[in-house]
Amino acid sequence: MSKKYGCRWCAGDGVKVEEVLERPLLDKLGAEVSRYQDKDFLKATMAVCALTAMADDEVKLEERCSINLAIRTEPALQAFNVDKASAILDDYIEGLERDGDAAKQVLSENVRRVSSDHKRARTIMRVAYLIITSDYDVDEREIAEFRRLCDLLELDPDEIWGDSPIWSEARKSG
Repeated sequence: MSKKYGCRWCAGDGVKVEEVLERPLLDKLGAEVSRYQDKDFLKATMAVCALTAMADDEVKLEERCSINLAIRTEPALQAFNVDKASAILDDYIEGLERDGDAAKQVLSENVRRVSSDHKRARTIMRVAYLIITSDYDVDEREIAEFRRLCDLLELDPDEIWGDSPIWSEARKSG
């Protein structure tokens, strides 16, 4: 069979996999494997985006732009199609608008699934921080939701907010 189509599977005789499979096929396979491994991460990130954006009962343009920026620039999300990530987000926001508490429970479970990986959890909450602060108007509901999500992920909010004046003020009031 032709090497061109990747059908020569006798790699045990010292032939490198790259010689058996064409490079574009390997690249595509690598992207697919990354996508499947990070499916929970994508869902958790989109859930956090929806929950934080809807914490004040509306998704503002600035929040949506911050979400789109995060999807395009966060290395862990770059394996995903932006349109697919946006579609997931739209579904989550629609669910929150339609079903409120029931949707919030489902999305919270999506978030909880990544709590065992501290770095991923921290990255997701950094995305949440960008969304909450994107309109320069952080209200108590957004801060409460941020704290709730940090608790779900077993994170200290101070680790995300750091010395932010917004968080300093929130600590005084909370």
